[in-house]
Amino acid sequence: MCDVAVIGAGPAGIAASIYLKRAGLDVTLFEKDEIGGLLLNAHLVENYPGFPLGIEGKQLCRLMKRHLKKWNIKPIKKEVKEIIIEKNSFILNAQGSENTFRAVILATGTTPNELGIPVEQAVVGKLVFYEIKELLPKLKPENVCAVIGGGDAAFDYALNLAHNGTAVEIYFRSKKPKCLPLLEDRVKKCNAIRLRSSFIPIAINKREGKLEIKFRSTDGTTTHTSKPDYVLIACGRNSNNGLLPKDLEKNNISGLYIAGDVRTGKFRQIGIAVGEGTIAAMNVETYLRGLKT
Repeated sequence: MCDVAVIGAGPAGIAASIYLKRAGLDVTLFEKDEIGGLLLNAHLVENYPGFPLGIEGKQLCRLMKRHLKKWNIKPIKKEVKEIIIEKNSFILNAQGSENTFRAVILATGTTPNELGIPVEQAVVGKLVFYEIKELLPKLKPENVCAVIGGGDAAFDYALNLAHNGTAVEIYFRSKKPKCLPLLEDRVKKCNAIRLRSSFIPIAINKREGKLEIKFRSTDGTTTHTSKPDYVLIACGRNSNNGLLPKDLEKNNISGLYIAGDVRTGKFRQIGIAVGEGTIAAMNVETYLRGLKT
């Protein structure tokens, strides 16, 4: 039986794994996708201490990978499908293989909100995207991208796209965006980005391999059609808590800890995730060593 399984290699899972390894515990880190989580989508991280000039999300991910490598932590690229709770142990089903652990840290992050309109799912991953990291490799300089959303993520995505030479239109339902004022200011100063407020997407069509997105004004008086090459949807995210046992809703489960965006949901900040990952790891260490809190 192994000591600890950490599910998710975003900032929370990485911080937890490093702490536990340094504490002399046996750590198995699972990550179905790339190391870094949502950090891979970040254009510029400016509020993480130690980087006064800011740092690109991908660059910070590379540094975190190096940190994992230093401690010989090799993430297992498998999706954990199920957690079975037994007395003083947890059985993880990861794509057909089962392993038993004395403790588990769940750091599975969030999943994106869908628009829920016709044709959306039929073109996801081809013309419609929820993660900018999946879109960037497909872009060409002459492309036009529509970003749907008015928060920090949408405006950060737009700046990232413009930085890569893409023309961008941002659509959001409110009169004013809900992002940080500094992001709004940067977007307004960027000639490659156009803001379209008070619009709601009502349909996505695919005609001869091309996108056609129909919008309606929030007051219902006008409609608008956009024909971008791609659309990037940034309309919020929900906790990816599908692995959480139902028992957890009523009682705490000894040996199972939750960290990062999967717990906080709304407040998605690297500093919060790293702190929560470290706290979860300290709780695991205390639990496994039988120490009193």
